[in-house]
Amino acid sequence: MNDYFQIDDTTWNDLDMDEVLKIIDSCKSSVGKEYLRKSLHDTCLDEGLLLLRSRKSDCLANDNVLLKGIRKAFSDLGITKKASFRDYIFRLSEIKPGSNAKHVILIILLIAAIVMLFIKPLIGIIATVAMFAINISTYFAEKGRIEGYFQCIKYLCGMVICAGKLTALGLQGTPFEGDVNRLKELIGIFGPVKRGSWLITNSVSGSIVDVIMDYVRMLFHVDLIKFNNSVKTVTGHSGEVDELYNILGEFELAACIHDFREKYPVNCRPEFITDKKVSFTGLYHPLISDPVTNSLNAEGSVLLTGSNASGKSTFLKSIAINQILAQSLYSCLAEQYYCGFFKVMSSMALKDNILDNESYFVVEVKSLKRIFDSLGDVPVMCFVDEVLRGTNTGERIAASTVILKKLSSSNAVVFAATHDIELCTLLEGCMKNYHFSETVTDTVTFDYKLKEGPSTSRNAIKLLDMYGFDKDIVEEAERLAKER
Repeated sequence: MNDYFQIDDTTWNDLDMDEVLKIIDSCKSSVGKEYLRKSLHDTCLDEGLLLLRSRKSDCLANDNVLLKGIRKAFSDLGITKKASFRDYIFRLSEIKPGSNAKHVILIILLIAAIVMLFIKPLIGIIATVAMFAINISTYFAEKGRIEGYFQCIKYLCGMVICAGKLTALGLQGTPFEGDVNRLKELIGIFGPVKRGSWLITNSVSGSIVDVIMDYVRMLFHVDLIKFNNSVKTVTGHSGEVDELYNILGEFELAACIHDFREKYPVNCRPEFITDKKVSFTGLYHPLISDPVTNSLNAEGSVLLTGSNASGKSTFLKSIAINQILAQSLYSCLAEQYYCGFFKVMSSMALKDNILDNESYFVVEVKSLKRIFDSLGDVPVMCFVDEVLRGTNTGERIAASTVILKKLSSSNAVVFAATHDIELCTLLEGCMKNYHFSETVTDTVTFDYKLKEGPSTSRNAIKLLDMYGFDKDIVEEAERLAKER
């Protein structure tokens, strides 16, 4: 069994995970930000790693000096505005470092031309001007090919420096001890990259020294030579680069988990169980400022019914997001949370695909099929909002019944929301019924509390009335609804 399951783009977008990421992200460096996103995408199926992450976060919660030291190290590392460091560093293999021999030859010829000025001035002037032109034109041609990677190498040097600061924080005897010992080894490996890194730093201040260094680089290619040497070191240790990235990422992730728990005082550590179930009390959604909490003990799949705007979709998203948080940050926004390890997938906020000429229904079918395709040894926790809403009522109910019954009887726990009350009877025995309801007076008010059993209320026609539709339209709609 793999140790991770990657949340796909459909699920990520259904759950508004970019917004969730923003409220969690307190990282001070590009490495931390990228690693946090990666950790939420690659949900963990190994409780050991999650427990270690939690112990690291608890260590920081109990040692404010250590927490400040780690934050300072990553703040000094900072954020690069270039593309993803991880993408750049692993694209370095595409850049074949040029031979430094040609740069050395050009330097020797330039020095020889300068020396000639003192022996035969006229020839020296011609040779020097020629070498200036050749070296500068060669420099810009080569620099243009690789310039995007200069920042990457510079940032890698910053990571090595950051690693050195972390090893100096006195972390022996803490959950970080193993990471620190490995960082010391990695610092030794990447020492040659760090040394002389100032040669590849582009000037920005415009000082006299910076201007002089720009000309030194153009004429003597010192930054190109340093870059080529660094690329050779990095490409020869791509595994160690990935290891350095992951270790630093885990450091800042621990600080981020600490901040997240501080930001949401009502939180808990999940308790992982071997059963294919989920149970929680006081669960809520992280993006709602004043959320209503709900509790559930789901022994199997769940079918949700309820009126429009009653809270069905938000409830589904709350469970899905908290399951991802459980398997990434070892933290849940609930009073208690019990669960197994799952692949989390959803089919909720779908849209038709005009560019690929796919109707809404086709998009729905493909989205549901990918859930079936993911079934395997690891249980799937899937969330479906309004199954097959893109087709007619008769076929929708028939197909939805078969699809939900098949998923529920497979290695999956299904949470589905529907307006088709008929499904409550058709799926009895394989999905337990819950609903959300409202109070209808002159207005429609919702309590957003989960209740057992199927929904018995409707509010669509009442909403027509509330929002100013003519009385004859409302009355006719009510008459037709009673006849059904």
